[in-house]
Amino acid sequence: MKKFILAFLVVFAANLGCKKLDDGDKPCACSPISEPTLVLVLKNASGADVLNPVTSGYFSNNNIKLYYLEGGVQKQLNFFVRPSFSYGAEKFDYYQLHSSEIIRQHVSGRKDFYLKLRDNEPKKINLEIATDKQFSIEKVLVDGTVATPEKGAVSSYVQHMFYVQL
Repeated sequence: MKKFILAFLVVFAANLGCKKLDDGDKPCACSPISEPTLVLVLKNASGADVLNPVTSGYFSNNNIKLYYLEGGVQKQLNFFVRPSFSYGAEKFDYYQLHSSEIIRQHVSGRKDFYLKLRDNEPKKINLEIATDKQFSIEKVLVDGTVATPEKGAVSSYVQHMFYVQL
């Protein structure tokens, strides 16, 4: 009886300790929870990566603000800058700005977001998310201009990546 109770407690604790995803295409087990993330690649007029420290006039994390307005007050959104990476045989040479919080805020009803780089005028960002697919970003508008989505091999590794021309 003691072995049965011990086994029951172990199974019960494991069940409570694991968050399960029901995506249908994955085995039912302890799965990491991941959030959809908006990924922006920022380029200047000549096509140079303005998040890369080797680029003249690049923007460091301290020079970037991502926010929305609530009652005229700026509410900061969390983001991070990821360096270039390799995916299989593909080398992706651009640094990227990643934010999951912008999608959460959009889903909760906020529609206008702002990206301010150093002392430049803030860029207004709007997202269009598909209603039939949860958290699938269809389009990103930056100051009313459609940002170019990544459609190459990298898009299977990093989803929701868009190129923004400054």
